[in-house]
Amino acid sequence: MPSNKAELASRIAAAKPGDSVRGLFFKTVFGVLEQHGGRSAVEAVRVGELATDYWELRSYPVQDFLTLLYRAADALEDTLGPENAVYHACGETGVTRYSTGPGMLIFGIISRGDPQKLFAGAQMGYSAAVSYGSREYLTTGAKSGTLRVRRDMLPPAYHEGILTGALKVLGLKGTAKAQAHGIDRVDYDIQWE
Repeated sequence: MPSNKAELASRIAAAKPGDSVRGLFFKTVFGVLEQHGGRSAVEAVRVGELATDYWELRSYPVQDFLTLLYRAADALEDTLGPENAVYHACGETGVTRYSTGPGMLIFGIISRGDPQKLFAGAQMGYSAAVSYGSREYLTTGAKSGTLRVRRDMLPPAYHEGILTGALKVLGLKGTAKAQAHGIDRVDYDIQWE
């Protein structure tokens, strides 16, 4: 089943001019496409505004990134499953790559392996990756918390992938469940073992 293009249009409409995402995340999605769909999947998606060469540390319009995610969902539904499974895989892969590059400060120095510290620094980590939105972390228990995300138009499953992937980077198992309050306002309940 093709990805929800009406939802894509709503997410693009929620973006403001100048909202951007680092090229690293575009390249990560192209990597997921190639890994699970082959070179032909990348070529099918990489047309129009997505035909550019992406540099990891340069920023590109979030509208293009949204288009890429939804095209990737269409291209990979036969191998990864429904669109939310594709978004989750892209988010998880993206944070794994980010943690060894621009996010190394957050993962290695600030968090020191502590998920509470990592998620408390989410605004700093996200600010190095995107130019929009706010994130506020609230501790809810010894091994749980809620990340309140506002003015972020990416699909919740993408962020669930980022958050569970971040736990994996720290060597932990856990979950992140989205509670959407609007197209660009979501709370993520995070728990780990």
